[in-house]
Amino acid sequence: MNFLVDANLPRKLTWFNKPGFAFVTDWGDNVSDTEIWNYAVANNLVILTRDSDYFYRMIQAKTFPKVIYFKLQQQGKKDLEEYFSIHWEQICVLIRVHKMVIASTDSLDVF
Repeated sequence: MNFLVDANLPRKLTWFNKPGFAFVTDWGDNVSDTEIWNYAVANNLVILTRDSDYFYRMIQAKTFPKVIYFKLQQQGKKDLEEYFSIHWEQICVLIRVHKMVIASTDSLDVF
């Protein structure tokens, strides 16, 4: 499974510095959600984002990538690292069988 990390998540997170992670920030500034969406569909990538727009797009789309939506309050890098150490494995299990995982501080919901 390969991932596309949206610009609203910190690039320097330990969990993202592995093979299989691409970064929207590599494309420059002002990349639209549509460009991200289409690229993920074309390249079979799972979008990692904090942007709720992807949830609404998913509901209406006929063709879609898988999306992990981190519905987390603003957290520092240390808090995010801790969150990922606790939840990342389960998130990956869930996204294999669902089209969207909504990850919040107290639950992992699927769509």
